[in-house]
Order: sequence, then structure tokens, then C-alpha cells
Amino acid sequence: MDNRLGAPGTALVPTGPSRVSRALARNRLGVSSVVFFIVSAAAPLTVIGSGAVLTFANTKTIGIPVAYAAIAIVLGLFAVGYVAMSRHITNAGAFYTYVAQGLGRVPGVGASFVAVVAYNAMQIGLYGGFGAILATHLKTWFGWNVQWWVLALLAWVVIAVLGVLRIDFNSKVLAVLLTAECLIMLVFNAVELTHPAGGEIGFAALSPSNLVAAGVGALLVTAVTGFVGFEGGAVYAEETRDPKRTVAQATYIAVAFVGVLYAVSSWALTVYTGPDKIVAVATEQQADLIFNINANFLGAWIVDIGRILIVTSLFAALVSFHNTVARYLFALGREQVLPGRLGATHRKTGSPYVGSLVQTGLALVVIVLFVLFGLDPLIDLMYIGTTFGGLGVVILMAITSISVIGYFARRKVAEENLWRRLVSPAIAAVLLLVVLGLTLNQYSALLGLPSSHPAVWILPSVFAVAGLAGICWGVHLKSQRPDVYAAIGLGANSVIGRASRDLPEVSSGSIAGLVPESSDENVADRDRYDVFRVGGDHPVAPVSKVLSDAFLIGEIAEWLVPDLAERRRIYPQYWAMAVEHALGAGDVFAGGELSGVSVWYPAVFGPPHAEPSDVERRLRAICGPYASRFLALRQVMSEAHPVMPHHYLAFVGVRPEQQGMGIGTTLIQHRLRELDETGTPTYLEATNRRNLALYVHLGFQPTGNPITLPDDGPRLYPMWRPASVHRGL
Repeated sequence: MDNRLGAPGTALVPTGPSRVSRALARNRLGVSSVVFFIVSAAAPLTVIGSGAVLTFANTKTIGIPVAYAAIAIVLGLFAVGYVAMSRHITNAGAFYTYVAQGLGRVPGVGASFVAVVAYNAMQIGLYGGFGAILATHLKTWFGWNVQWWVLALLAWVVIAVLGVLRIDFNSKVLAVLLTAECLIMLVFNAVELTHPAGGEIGFAALSPSNLVAAGVGALLVTAVTGFVGFEGGAVYAEETRDPKRTVAQATYIAVAFVGVLYAVSSWALTVYTGPDKIVAVATEQQADLIFNINANFLGAWIVDIGRILIVTSLFAALVSFHNTVARYLFALGREQVLPGRLGATHRKTGSPYVGSLVQTGLALVVIVLFVLFGLDPLIDLMYIGTTFGGLGVVILMAITSISVIGYFARRKVAEENLWRRLVSPAIAAVLLLVVLGLTLNQYSALLGLPSSHPAVWILPSVFAVAGLAGICWGVHLKSQRPDVYAAIGLGANSVIGRASRDLPEVSSGSIAGLVPESSDENVADRDRYDVFRVGGDHPVAPVSKVLSDAFLIGEIAEWLVPDLAERRRIYPQYWAMAVEHALGAGDVFAGGELSGVSVWYPAVFGPPHAEPSDVERRLRAICGPYASRFLALRQVMSEAHPVMPHHYLAFVGVRPEQQGMGIGTTLIQHRLRELDETGTPTYLEATNRRNLALYVHLGFQPTGNPITLPDDGPRLYPMWRPASVHRGL
């Protein structure tokens, strides 16, 4: 719907497409898709088949099952504050953003450097395991002698392609791989638990006493490494359909699922071999243990399937971590903490393709260096790389827990109780610091190296150097680039994709005489026509006030709430509800001085998700006796809505005192240029005949019959715009 856009007046009307989009594609991931990314990053079959077995062998203890359970509890406590913060901050930068908004911008930049190092180490390290394990299988099955790096580079090529495709396509790939992986694990668990050593199931590996034994630090960091990726829900928040709910649900589901799966699967191994023999058997058989056990009962063919799935498990983790790194680089580039080009997204897929390509290039460099120096892909690249990355994530989680406390201490957020704001994050911070201390104290045991080996202190020092470098860079930005510094941690709200500065100048009368540029317009006047995408964590009130004021007067408003005084009471609450939903589920654009707002919703896989799920209840609470009119309007608009894929211009409104100046036109054209680039048609409902001519100039045409509201109400005029009819508007 539109409000009184008014006759075209003096306005800056840019022509040509924006050079770059700096927002990730919205509404492409649901809860299940985010869970697939999180659990795939964990690589469950690899963790149990290799990580847990090697931990039994290297630490000479049986405590890894209870360590997994203990870490699941710690991370569950961490998640309480983490997802509480995610309800107020929607940003692909996740840890970096949370630290920036909780402890300050300078520490936030330091955390971002640590995150980039840690996640790259995790992702690139997995190439070694993928190549080495697959090479072994090919030699065993077919007698082929293929170098590990050849196979790693094949995976590298596929992941490079997937990284620039739509994120929902990536989630479908992961869904297939992860489902097969988890099914085979359940089958293996059933075999092991139904064939206990000595005919009796033993629970010694689940005893809490294992957490106070020697080497517990190595156990705990190994367990944490198995969960790395669970925090990724917040990284994908900008691409979810409902960030405030999706991130929380996906994070809790992933922690619970992975925690139970790890604890049960590693415990099942001790049940089959006997707790007193698992260390010796794991030392002898290493990563073949899980397959040798099940080959005795399931046959070679199903075990071979398991061997294939451990390779696909590594591949799924590679895809997941690649997407995480790409989005961290995107978030840092968007805010210009790193080169701004990293903040670009692909016009057709919405992927952070520059960040993806940079990560791909870095992975290639590391693989080549490991080949040139003849380093071991399993130990030097995968094992050390992933445990090193896991250490970095523990550091980030501990800092983030403290940041949650700082964030809520400075903001009065009524919907977050004391448990979520303070108690749970404080407990998690203490426990994570304990885990970190134990890990650093026993890092040599974790690496399987003597305590005097240089790697024991060099590897942890890398994070100290990265964090210090980030802090120094943050201080530099504060003193030398205050505009960039001020936007740190703001995510999408830091992006002012200014149409008038991002596009070439336009001559007057460029569109059949529509909204020409005035010859006496000064530079200051142009700011009001700048267009920016409003981020999901932007305050609701300033945006909703624009729409509340814009739609206060008009035929539709008078039909909905005839009494002006009642309308003034109802509209602020009604539009606050609409904007709150739009910031999470739609695309919101505003003028540079917040003089106009447009709200768009994608309708690609069905009708647009243009209202909260509990809209009827909320309308009755907000509108009281007038709720029936709002519900009637909703009903007739829904019945007339087209079913073809499109984008829906739900609202465009301009402050009353600035209507008729072309601001609404500029807002609409800004989005139409982006949609034309992707070949996306558009639909809207005009609220008065006077604006029909304007929309026709923009390429819209009336479609179907006018929508007549009940009780002799006014009419709405549905309009459809095919894709690219006015490319270059």
C-alpha cells in the first residue's frame, strides 16, 4: 500500500543499477536449514570415528563421553545469553558484533581478528583429513594411488562453486549428507550397545570422576572442538525468515542433538570393548576401530558406506565452515574494518561472493604450502589445525559471555530476565575460562608433543598476536577513520548504500519528464534522497513513526478507524508491530534522513511472510473494537494476492510535510533496480487513483479488478510489474 506520494516534484532520481549490494539475501533459511549448517560443521561421524577414538588413544583415559556431556551443558549455559543477544542483534559477524556491542568497538575488532584466524584454521584443516582419508579408501578399494592434495583440490573446486551459490542450495546439500551420516551412526550405536563386552553394559566412561583425572584439559578442548560450529546460527541470522526465533531454536536444538549424539556414540564404543580395554584397542586400531567393530555384524558393504560417509562428513563440514568464514569477512568488509570490497554480495544469489573467493584463495595457498613442505595432512593439517581453531573458539566464547553481561548492563531490556542477562552468561564465562585454563596448561598433551616443543607456545600465541593486532587496528580506526569506527558492530545499519553517490548523475527529465532534477538543488538537499537498507537490529520506533505519520490521514485510515483521536492512539502500536516484523522478515529501506520508508517482502516459494504468525491476536489487542476492519482489510488483500513468484511492495510512506517531493519515488526505484538485476517481478496495491499514473511510469500495470473494502469502503488497485520492464530506472 502507498500513502499520498503526491505529484512528482523536485527530486534526485538516480539511474542505473547500484554498483554493489551490501546485504545478504533475506528469508532463505528456516530453523531446519540453520540446524543443518550447525551440525554439519560439527561433522559428527568424523568426530566419533576419528576424534573420540584418537582421544582415547592419545590421552590414555576413558573420559571423553562424559567430557562431551559436560561441554554440552556448558555450551547450553553459554547459549542462553548468546541467543538472548541474538534477539536484539542480527549480524553475520556474530562473535565480533557481540563483543563490539557488549565490550566496545576496539575489543570487537580484536575479537574479529581472532575469529577469522580460528575459523580459517578449522575450515582449511579439514582439507587434509578429506584428502588423506579418501586417498586411503581409493587405494584400499580400487588400488588407486592418488595423492591426498589432488583430492583436496577437487573438493576445493566444488566448495568454491557452492560458496557463491544461494545459501538455501547449500543447506539442501548439507541436509542430504547429514541425514545419511546420522543414520549410519545410529545403526553403529545400536550394534555396539547390544553387544557389550562380557555381556554387561558398563557406565564407567560416563562417571563425572573422569573430569578430575589427569589430562582433563585435553579431554575438554577435544570435546569443545567437536561442537565448534554450533554458534553459527547467529552468523546466518540475516538470511533467516525470522531471526529472533530461528537463531534461538536452531542453537538449542543443535547443542542438545550433538551433545546427546556424541556422548552416546563415544560411550557405545566403551560398552563394546569394555571400559578397561578401550584405550588399548583405540591405540591399536586408531580410526579404523568403529568400522572394524561393526564389520563383524553388519557386513563389509554397510561398513564401506560408513567409510564413504566419513568423507562426506568432512566435506559437509568444509562447506559449513567455508560459509561461516565468508560471512565473517563479509561483515568486516561491510563495516570497512577490512577492505570494503569484502562486503559485496552477488546480485543473483545474495551470497557474500568476494569473502567466499578470498577464503577459497587462502585455502589454496595453505594446501600448496603443505604439499611443498611435505607435511602430514592428517596430523599437521587436520588434527593440529582443527584443535588450534577450537582453542580460538573457546577464547571467543568466553569473551562473548562477558560481552553479553556488558550489553544488557547498559540497556534496559524488559523481555530478557535476570537469568538470561546475567546469571547464565556469568556461569558460562567462568566455566569457559576454566576450560581455557586447563587447555592451555595441558596443550602439549593435546598435541601429543613434549612440553618443550615450540608449537606448544607458538600456536596459542598466534591468537594473542591476532587479538592485539585487531585492537591496534581498532585504535587506528578510532583516531584516523572515525566514520568507520562509529559503524563498527552495527551490521546492516552501517551500510548507507547511498543511491545519489553510488550511481552516475542524471540529467533532468530522464524518465519521460518524471521527477526531474532541479537546477538550483544544493548538495545538502540531496541527503534526503539517499537510500539505505535498514538492518534487522535497527530500533523499531523511528521507522514505525514515519509510517504511522504517513498513513494517519487518508481514505483507508478513515475507514479503518473513523475517529481521528482513536487513530492517533492505535496507529503507533499497529505500525510498531508491522515494522518489528518487517525488520526480521522483510526488506526495509529508508530515506537518508528517515523521511520515507518502503517495506518489501519476497514471495518466491509461496505467499509473502508479511505479518507476524499471531497477527490476529495482536490486532485484537491493539485495535480493540476496530480490529474487525483491520482483519477484513487483511482478508481481501490476501485473496487478491498473486501466486506467481515476485517481491511485494507492502508499504511506502513519506512524512506528511515532505510528501510530493519525489522521496517515495526514489525509494521505490532504488529497490526496483535491484529486482530488475535478478529478473524479479513486483506487486503492490495502490490506495488511490492519483498514484496510478506514477506507478505506470515505473512499469506497473493494473491487474485484476479493484479490491473493494466492505461496508462501502474505499478501493485498492492491485498492480503488477514484470521483471526488467524499465531496466536502468
